[in-house]
Amino acid sequence: MRKWNWKLPVGMALAGLFVIIAIFGPYIAPYDVNMQMDIKYVKTENGEEMMAPPFPPSKEHIFGTDKWGYDILTLVLHGAKYTVFTVIFVAVLRVTVGCLFGMLMALNKSAIKSAKRKVKINIFSGFPIFIFIYFILIKINIDPVLKPLTLTVLLGSLMVILGLAGVYDTVNSKTNEIKNNLFVTASQSIGGTKAHIAMKHIFPALKSHLLIIFVNEIIQVLHLVGQLGIFDLFLGGTLVRIGPPTIYLSLTKEWAGLIGQARSFLYHSQWILIFPMLCFLVFLFAFYLISQGLNQQQKTMHRKIPYL
Repeated sequence: MRKWNWKLPVGMALAGLFVIIAIFGPYIAPYDVNMQMDIKYVKTENGEEMMAPPFPPSKEHIFGTDKWGYDILTLVLHGAKYTVFTVIFVAVLRVTVGCLFGMLMALNKSAIKSAKRKVKINIFSGFPIFIFIYFILIKINIDPVLKPLTLTVLLGSLMVILGLAGVYDTVNSKTNEIKNNLFVTASQSIGGTKAHIAMKHIFPALKSHLLIIFVNEIIQVLHLVGQLGIFDLFLGGTLVRIGPPTIYLSLTKEWAGLIGQARSFLYHSQWILIFPMLCFLVFLFAFYLISQGLNQQQKTMHRKIPYL
């Protein structure tokens, strides 16, 4: 009996839910993003007691508030678009550009012969990409002059450029494998051009692999955004409040930024850290499910039609 591939539909449903939240988040947020809760009085057995932010989760604030009185659910909903759409667009560009160059170089015989005579060295393979990005943008991203959207585009562009090598290598290797198949050599023998072979034979055979690559790139970009957030380099800019202690704040309220700025609440008022982290991890988990589901689907198809 065939095992049901539940991971793919569940992962896609979760990912779709996050995309919807990213689109409509600011409109369904319970409070204005700039609204702060002040000191309030709560009735207790001993009478009224004064309470100051941060307030724990309650009916009024489902995720609670941060230390300045901002509603955390509102911050999460407003920051969703930066987290969700940035990682998706970066992954799309990585796969698109990397795929084009990988196919082009694999179909260019002279380039392949030249490449075989050289030792392939990926300068980024042994060094974390976030280190490059951190030192390039640290002066620009902290207390920025540029607008949040401009900074997000700049950071996204760097993530695309520095992440192309992995996609290129994968597509190039797979294209070299596919072009040795009989149906490709037959097309070449009757005069098929490289463009014809690429569009009619190589790309259709690559499609299922490209979808897996795309999902894996989203996962990698999410890891990268999370790493940058831990080092206080947030999507859209980082605002610094000189202490004591010195505080780093996300200008866009993106999730890695909310996690990074809440690190000090690991031992008290944990909801300030837990809820943004939970959103980030569930979003990441959705694409892990999709990736595993696609791999399972591909293995099942290969067992049925092993020559594909």
